[in-house]
Amino acid sequence: MNAAARPPVRGAIFDMDGTLIDSQLDFDAMRRDMGLPDRMPILEGLQATPPGPELDRRLRILRAHELRGVDCATIFPGVEETLAALREWGWPTGILTRNSRESTDAMLDRLGLRLDLILTRDDAPPKPDPRGLLDIAGQWKLPPAELVFCGDYLFDLQAGQRAGMQTILFWPGEPLPPFLHEADHLLRDFREAVGLFERLGGR
Repeated sequence: MNAAARPPVRGAIFDMDGTLIDSQLDFDAMRRDMGLPDRMPILEGLQATPPGPELDRRLRILRAHELRGVDCATIFPGVEETLAALREWGWPTGILTRNSRESTDAMLDRLGLRLDLILTRDDAPPKPDPRGLLDIAGQWKLPPAELVFCGDYLFDLQAGQRAGMQTILFWPGEPLPPFLHEADHLLRDFREAVGLFERLGGR
């Protein structure tokens, strides 16, 4: 963790799947169904697939898995209370996800989860590219250094670092991941998130 002295945080951006929401997506099954190598990031595997019938097949498989996740999705305990506290403080809240716009909107609508700004892979290059985070900062007219990005995977931490934001790794399970050192802060339970955001905001 490398939380040096920084300006107070005034807004929060979150990854969606695995961070705010547990959609129970089985990424290993997705890779097997698509015929991608083990541990290959799925979107990068699609980008490496030449246009044609095989890419079309893989895109159909991805869409089917993501929409199936909509029906299984649940909100992690403490998320709704955390978002309510941030709204009360006047903090803008956003999501940057590698999911599609279609599945993201369907998931948030089914669960009744509301944030101020949602960007998907259809709106910005997928993480770890930082452009989606920088787009959000620009729309909010806030310096990236006054925002924090919370996610559950290495790509989230890398995107946040490249955007110049503080990063939070949400990791409720065991063991802790090998990329823990990439995060500025560790969050194990969203029921503890309000206290963390209070400290980051200098409240």
